[in-house]
Amino acid sequence: MIEFLRSQDIYHLLGFFIIYSFAGWVWESGYCSLKERKLINRGFLNGPFLPLYGCGAVSVYLLLYPYRDQWIAVYAGGALTATLLEYVTSWLMERFFDANWWDYSREKFNIHGRICLRASLLWGVFSLALIRVVHPAVAVFLDSLPEGPVRVAEMVFVIVFAADLAATVAASIDIKKALRKMEGIRLELASYLEGHPLAGQFQNVMVPDILKSLKEQWDDLKKYLPSVPSKGVISEYRQELENKVAELLRSYEKLARIHQRITKRYFKAYPHFRSRRHSRSLQDLKDYIEDRRKEK
Repeated sequence: MIEFLRSQDIYHLLGFFIIYSFAGWVWESGYCSLKERKLINRGFLNGPFLPLYGCGAVSVYLLLYPYRDQWIAVYAGGALTATLLEYVTSWLMERFFDANWWDYSREKFNIHGRICLRASLLWGVFSLALIRVVHPAVAVFLDSLPEGPVRVAEMVFVIVFAADLAATVAASIDIKKALRKMEGIRLELASYLEGHPLAGQFQNVMVPDILKSLKEQWDDLKKYLPSVPSKGVISEYRQELENKVAELLRSYEKLARIHQRITKRYFKAYPHFRSRRHSRSLQDLKDYIEDRRKEK
């Protein structure tokens, strides 16, 4: 085992990572596109790569290839390795971004929605296929390519991959910050509306619909108050309330508008994409994106 690890080199390992990351993206995007009957970029990154598959495949190869003739060991070890990697990745992404890209909560025998028995069993099958069939062919394919051009291609990949990763991480952190600000605006709205009788049951109304709801309540109220003057304290009170809410909503929608592009892709690629702390604001953002789509 030690000698096998020492025999590995960066050139081959990086090549394997690129191939398996791309193959994982093709597999996931193809499966989800066929399932949803529309093209889906099933990836955290913008480019056609899923690093989770690349890391998983290379890890399984390094740990289990020396035991390739022991089918049970490869299956069990592959299932365990990939499951552990999936759990750690999910935990880290939630830790850094306050969000989950996948959720196994509805599956039987799941742990915190990060992993589940069914997925782990499939990882074992994939690992066995990788070690017994796929990797020998991939190794032969990589060795058949001219080393010089491949090294150059690998360097280009590293640069592009690093730029894509940095941009995506920065955008995801921005979404986290935006959701936090949107939640702050939501709390400010709640605090402001609590002291106003015309506010009604705003708790069950999505933030973008609050102003519309207030206007509807005011119109309903006027039906029962025919003597209410068009000018005066009540009218001024109504205008003050609507102006304050409109001001907060402008800030809220500005945040939604800025971050709709990348979150739109996340919603499309990951139906279970959710925020751990700001679920209502994320739902507002999802509704905002859907409303803009219908308006086109």
